[in-house]
Amino acid sequence: MDEQFRQWRMKAIVERAAAYSSGTLDSRALAALEEQLTYAEFKASVMQGDDGGRLLEYVNSNVIFQAGVDFESKPMVVFCACKLPSSHDVDYDRMLNLIIFRLDEFVENDYTVVLFTSGAKHSPGWQWMSKAYRRLDRKYRKNVKSLYVVHPSMWSKVLFQVLGRIVR
Repeated sequence: MDEQFRQWRMKAIVERAAAYSSGTLDSRALAALEEQLTYAEFKASVMQGDDGGRLLEYVNSNVIFQAGVDFESKPMVVFCACKLPSSHDVDYDRMLNLIIFRLDEFVENDYTVVLFTSGAKHSPGWQWMSKAYRRLDRKYRKNVKSLYVVHPSMWSKVLFQVLGRIVR
């Protein structure tokens, strides 16, 4: 997340510097704007996106959501890999950011993950899966107390076998 935030911040600084060089900003205003570029603004920018927030709504209602609590009163986070949109229609890096923002609501306490994998029309590539796994640092993994995989497909079985050998 830090790398994407840095890239976003640099792009915003360059855009504001261009406005400064065209004479629409003075140096004080440019410095003030650079200081205001916070992680919260980055998050808001990613959430809004180019589509007016439609991907955010789709991710929060179809891909990852809370479905009550388990028998130990831990929140149950449902991740529907079977509902992932096509990588041709959606920027998967932005979608990963949205999934991480959603997980931020749960990571401070214990939680349970229920993963639905079968029936997926679109599955991400190995490169994206590797990137997603690297982005989910200890903060996201340490409080997962249970992981239930419902109707595992051959793809998810292979993925868990490979990751199981890497993680050990």
